[in-house]
Amino acid sequence: MPLYGKEDSVDNQAKVALTRGNGAGSVAETIVFVDETEASLDENKSRGITGPGWWAYRTYTDASGNTRHKANFLMVLADAEDNANETLADDTIAADVTSTISISAQPANVTGAADPFTGTFAVTAAASAGSLIYQWQRRNSATGRWTNVSATLDGAVYTGFTGATLTITGAAKADLDGYEYRVKLTSDAGAEEVISDTASLAFA
Repeated sequence: MPLYGKEDSVDNQAKVALTRGNGAGSVAETIVFVDETEASLDENKSRGITGPGWWAYRTYTDASGNTRHKANFLMVLADAEDNANETLADDTIAADVTSTISISAQPANVTGAADPFTGTFAVTAAASAGSLIYQWQRRNSATGRWTNVSATLDGAVYTGFTGATLTITGAAKADLDGYEYRVKLTSDAGAEEVISDTASLAFA
């Protein structure tokens, strides 16, 4: 029996986390069990997970709004059990099956917006497995940095920023004229991230 166990279980995950020196795992990382099937999927390879065993994984959004992945191999398991007995909720990190995202309708530019502006940007997309996860972003010019939209950003004018439709309510021309918007899409089945086209907001 390997030091950490070759099964996907909460007990084995806790053992790995303790040897990592951070108790139950740090806030920034998740201890993940990857079986032979998961290790073969491109979705997981794109996250830096390239072999069966135990991994410490974390993700973050960099200063340019891009998603970055950091995966550290903790224990190689040549005979890691398959996911038939999976107990850990880690499918967004270690996908069990091939899953892709397609966008059928991109966000559209808004031109001649009234001041103040109330309106939406929307995307129509589908995942071949699981449910979509949305994160809208905005930047203040074509050369600016992308920032995740949140409830408090730009004077709290945004709602729906983790859904298919981003709503902007009561935005002033002086604040948002020329801003650009896009949405990053993943899935709870671990699909590789897809980013929509960019749409702009231009006031009259």
